Amino acid sequence: MTRHPLPGTLSMIGLLLTLLLPAFVLPAPAFAAVDSAMQQSLKAFFDNGVVVSGATAQLIEVENWPKASGALQWSLPHRVHGHPKRLALIAKQGKKRWYVPVRLHWWATAIVMKKAVPARSLLTLDMISRTRSDIAGHSGHWWEETNSLLGMRLTRPMAKGAVILASHVKQPPLIKRGELVEIILEAGRLHLRAQGKAMRSAAKGERLLVKNLRSKQVIQATAENRGTVRVRIYGGQG
Repeated sequence: MTRHPLPGTLSMIGLLLTLLLPAFVLPAPAFAAVDSAMQQSLKAFFDNGVVVSGATAQLIEVENWPKASGALQWSLPHRVHGHPKRLALIAKQGKKRWYVPVRLHWWATAIVMKKAVPARSLLTLDMISRTRSDIAGHSGHWWEETNSLLGMRLTRPMAKGAVILASHVKQPPLIKRGELVEIILEAGRLHLRAQGKAMRSAAKGERLLVKNLRSKQVIQATAENRGTVRVRIYGGQG
């Protein structure tokens, strides 16, 4: 036969639960809403434009609000390295100061990949596009114009939508090692030309050693154009 609890037992359990439940209820301050004036002051701070190195910050989330009420004065930390996804804003009210951790987007016009491309590819116009991008978490220079990237070589594979940074590309050699080049020698107002041989590869503007095929002398020059290097001595100018 099935036994059922006695009504007196049920009453005793109910009494115990009534006495114990308050111990598990969080105190009311834990549920208190964030002060609206404080929120509005932070919104106004970002609405006025928070810009670092050409990128504009957008607030995603405040991770821990200060225990305060009323409007606060907000500012970035004194040093912001790159465009971090997370940083601590400085909030002030009178002589009081708080460090408030927040998460951010950083928006900028940047060149991104239109499709996935393997490393060592030379960038062409059909691979890249100009768009408003979130560069949070990136460090280093990014490009805003497509023409400045055309012909550069990727140093790593790139995914579709990835922002192209300075470390992702390099100039292909303008002059290759062993290539015959024209040496333009400037000495004051005197300009001389000679044929030489490149001793190493160099991109535009880089220095390299070239061997004068007539004198057999090895000299330092600057890669100027394809097949042309320039040497300046005694204040020579182009």
